[in-house]
Amino acid sequence: MEVEVTFLSRRGTAVMRRSQRASGERVRLGRGTDNEVKLSDIHVGLRAAALAMRDGALYVDRLDTSPLEVNGATVETAPVKPGDVIVLGPYRIEILPAPEGCDGAIQVEMTQPAGAALEGAAAAPIGLERAGVGKRTYAWSGFLLLAVICLAVPVFFFAGGVVKPWQKDTPTPAAPKIVGLSWNAGTVSNAHRFFVADCATCHQNAFIQVSDKACMSCHDTIASHVPHGAKLGSVGKELAGLDCVDCHTEHRGIQGSVIREAHLCLDCHQDLDKKVPDAKVHDVGGWPKGHPQFRVTLVADAAKKEMVRAELGTNPPPMDHPGLKFSHAAHLVKGGFPVLGYKQMGCADCHIPDTGGQEFKPITYKDQCERCHQLTFDKVALPWPDAKVPHGDDTGVIAAVWNYYAGLALRGGTDAAPMLPSAPSERRGAGMSAPPAPPPPPTDTPAWVTAKSMTALQIIFDDKRGCAYCHYSTTTNGDWDTPKILAGALPPKANPPHVVTPPILRTRFLPQAYFDHSSHRAMTCEDCHASRTAKTSSEVLIPGIDNCVKCHGGENASLTAQSTCISCHYFHRSEFGLMGMTAETAQ
Repeated sequence: MEVEVTFLSRRGTAVMRRSQRASGERVRLGRGTDNEVKLSDIHVGLRAAALAMRDGALYVDRLDTSPLEVNGATVETAPVKPGDVIVLGPYRIEILPAPEGCDGAIQVEMTQPAGAALEGAAAAPIGLERAGVGKRTYAWSGFLLLAVICLAVPVFFFAGGVVKPWQKDTPTPAAPKIVGLSWNAGTVSNAHRFFVADCATCHQNAFIQVSDKACMSCHDTIASHVPHGAKLGSVGKELAGLDCVDCHTEHRGIQGSVIREAHLCLDCHQDLDKKVPDAKVHDVGGWPKGHPQFRVTLVADAAKKEMVRAELGTNPPPMDHPGLKFSHAAHLVKGGFPVLGYKQMGCADCHIPDTGGQEFKPITYKDQCERCHQLTFDKVALPWPDAKVPHGDDTGVIAAVWNYYAGLALRGGTDAAPMLPSAPSERRGAGMSAPPAPPPPPTDTPAWVTAKSMTALQIIFDDKRGCAYCHYSTTTNGDWDTPKILAGALPPKANPPHVVTPPILRTRFLPQAYFDHSSHRAMTCEDCHASRTAKTSSEVLIPGIDNCVKCHGGENASLTAQSTCISCHYFHRSEFGLMGMTAETAQ
């Protein structure tokens, strides 16, 4: 059944109503929190009464020892209709006509909110005014007493030199120590608890703000926020004028000493684009509203080791050029590669978390690729056992192949004739002509060594099973014209140039921020990264801001994770060197 419940309250001549609907097999009334209609007065039982539909009529039933009256008569159960009045403790419950969609309706009003006992107590002669002294007098007297004991006395003892600042190993008279302890500033953070008994470590002078010099006596390797020498105008002066205590406040217990309010960052960053346009930093008005789209750091040219920052969500989308041919979609095929004996792959097969779980270890050929892509070449004369070419040294491979064939030629004399295999003997049948004579051996040994090296290296750099299958060349467009490339590499020279573009695989695409993967373990990789559809290594799989705001709200968010600037950004940046000495630290 469903009942509309209206709570009525009066304030002088004003009448206020609050309506709600209660539903269930029966609608219970009582002080317990499990009732459909909660009556909080102490005079009402936990489960006092219930409304129920029987034989098409609305009935009220008593459930415990609380008196139940219907129209002035005490009952155990009784049918009720619109206009009837139920009394339950101090509550007057009137039955109203049922609105559309409901089986009944009631109006609840507390007619005796405090009971007779409280009414008598209200008339009792109590209160400060009845004692002849006003509240203001007591308040000012208490304030002055606390000011003398907790402020004036400590100032006299410490500032006057009667008692030195409290230190762990310094004997202090009992009475002054008690006075000092009465001034409790709060719990020290865990990071500073090992010297909590030595206040002078930070408070070098009584009743004077902690100086930067005191902080940097321990934190002397703390990093700066901007590059040294950066021309930031008025913003640079504001940064130079900041003290440690402007962002770090001690005695906050488990909250730590770092102030996390967003306004500390927004005071500068909300209009940096106007103040310091050369800094190329976007304005930030807050999070999630007011924050610009993420900008990722990508490889612009792996051969030249050039990087570029690009904004996500643009059309066309930003492209990465790591110098490697790779398809996530081709590796994440459902069912794997049973013909080759490989199981179905997942993200965790290649992306291995680091020790802390925040980031991932770098991708390497040995750890991730070699077990499936072995550089073994059959029927090719090479200097390595099992014709397996070492990975990652293209110039070394070229030199080794050249030297291998040069050694064969030298062991055969001044030319390569002795090293060539002799033609096998063959018996001829009657009437058969003699086979043609084999071509004469080459007399130009360097040309022979070059030709043999070129043939072997073309297989090694082949685009089907060799280097070109995964790598780009160092030509302008990265294409593989192997004969042309090798023509300039043979014979090997001193300090030869690379023919394979060394790949640059970034482990962090958002170096201006940090992201902790370990705190997102409840999510799957595909919740953020569209890897199954990525067919090339140029596709950027970093999610944009729209993905993050689904879970992360502002610092006062209630239905999403509370996040502020330092949830994702560092203030002290190690790449900018040490924090500059301020005027305060120089004192």
